[in-house]
Amino acid sequence: MIKEWCDTLRIREVKHAFTRKLGAEEDSSGDHTYFYFEYQGSEYTVGKLSHSWSGNLNDTQILLLGRKLFLKKREFEEWVDCTLSNDKMIEVWLKRRKELA
Repeated sequence: MIKEWCDTLRIREVKHAFTRKLGAEEDSSGDHTYFYFEYQGSEYTVGKLSHSWSGNLNDTQILLLGRKLFLKKREFEEWVDCTLSNDKMIEVWLKRRKELA
């Protein structure tokens, strides 16, 4: 079921999307929690969460997380909510990375 867009994402949903859906490695050893994604032999930082963030994410936090994947806010929300597939998300990520290079 698609969430109402006025609803916000929860930290645990985002962590789940990075680790279980994308297969990213979580590193919580420093000041932030980082998510590293290996793709075609290279490693990319695809997410960064502050340890002080808890519960629901606000719009700014969602935008910051989406930016690492070159996703718009709504695209990031759809990816976390499983209405945007991993394959499509990776396709968008690769295309937009290439455009900015």
